[in-house]
Amino acid sequence: MKQNSNPSAMGVILIYILFGIALLFLFDGTYSEDETALFIELMASYIWTAGLLIYAKLFFRLYIFEPLFFIGVLYELIFVVKPLIDLKNHNMVEHGINVFAGGEKATALFTLGFTILFLAYYGGHAKENTKMVLPNDEEKEDETPEGKSLILYIAWFVVYGLCLISMFSQGLSLKYIFSLGSGGERITDSDNVALLFLTNFGITLITLWLMIIVKTKNMAIKMLITLLCIVYLLMRNARWLVLVFIASPIVYYYVKRRKSPSWLLVLAAGLAGLTIFAWMQANRTILNTGGGIQGWGKDGFSMELLIAPFESDLNTYRTFYSMVTRYPSRYEYIFGKSFLYTLVLFIPRVIWPGKPDNPSKEIIEHSLNVRAKMSGTAVANIGEFYVNFGILGICIGMFILGRAAVMIKRRFLSSSAEVRDNHKTKDNFLMYAILYPLWFQWIARGNFSGNFYMTIFAMLPFICQSCWKALMRRRK
Repeated sequence: MKQNSNPSAMGVILIYILFGIALLFLFDGTYSEDETALFIELMASYIWTAGLLIYAKLFFRLYIFEPLFFIGVLYELIFVVKPLIDLKNHNMVEHGINVFAGGEKATALFTLGFTILFLAYYGGHAKENTKMVLPNDEEKEDETPEGKSLILYIAWFVVYGLCLISMFSQGLSLKYIFSLGSGGERITDSDNVALLFLTNFGITLITLWLMIIVKTKNMAIKMLITLLCIVYLLMRNARWLVLVFIASPIVYYYVKRRKSPSWLLVLAAGLAGLTIFAWMQANRTILNTGGGIQGWGKDGFSMELLIAPFESDLNTYRTFYSMVTRYPSRYEYIFGKSFLYTLVLFIPRVIWPGKPDNPSKEIIEHSLNVRAKMSGTAVANIGEFYVNFGILGICIGMFILGRAAVMIKRRFLSSSAEVRDNHKTKDNFLMYAILYPLWFQWIARGNFSGNFYMTIFAMLPFICQSCWKALMRRRK
């Protein structure tokens, strides 16, 4: 395939080189021999893995809103950028455990896994992957019939009710929720987990919200449900849900038009998003212990606060570093146990009070310690692949991940997809807009069973819609 003559080609190469030079400035002359070796390996990993993304951009026209771009950038941040920063600050410590010793092995495994992911994504189908659905200028937006709009409204309010019930079960009163913590009561020692499964409907709520925003015309209802969504998200305080809420309409807008935002706009949107997440982080403890939202907290705004929200997600490399030193030398591989838990997780504790804990908790305890398990520390998905089947698990897991990513791209974005019907095209783009930001959870926090049901609940409105259409066809 001929190289693109797109003027942006020189731009991405320049960014690649300049960012690499910036990373070189993290080198510290006081490094020990082992620290220098890890620094060199991390830089070599950047040159190779980020280089693969540049190659994909130049030769396969990698689109900013296709899975590989988001997955690749996230992996670079977790396994290259953050370790280099922590190495510079001598801060490779997680819950009192120095994880430096696993750095070289973990980085080599990441580089191998990313290469397999790349080959699986493009292997044998690179030319096909460049064919995208192009917008039809003559295509007009079909208005959703009033009856179907009403169904969407009812579904959203029913799901919102389920989300409120889940918060009630955690000790939040109705007044506390809608006053944003400034009034009402919150029982901080509430341990009622029987209805915890209802929290799964949080992502369903966002999907229905996006469907209503895109498909219906009633502006008053759109504004009302948006406001109610914001209240729920603030009180739920789940950053990944806020990410989907912010990113999904942006992805839908650009994917539908087959456009890319300018780099200046991406930078501005990124800073705005970080500010929102930082503000939530500043109020997290206050909301969890009972108390109204209080701006930026007692210490005020700072650059450290700006990057704090994703600190725990980028630090998941540390768990992996420690994991490779303990598995299999101290603990045996778990041979698919965390994947099989998918068959158990969907059963609510109200039905099965004695349901066993997710194996991911035991994995974290063995990789670090009990304190890490109790605090909700996670490991990136490559760590879950490793703890199940070792190096073979990484090879197979990253290959499957690459094939799954390209299948999603073909299903929703490829010109070979059956998308000539306008409503079907719109639904394809809506589904993709929700799935795209969900890659964050799939990559940064390896918990297959939880992420599996997260995705199912995200697609639940479309699944119900498809089942209803199939039933109607049978009746005819």
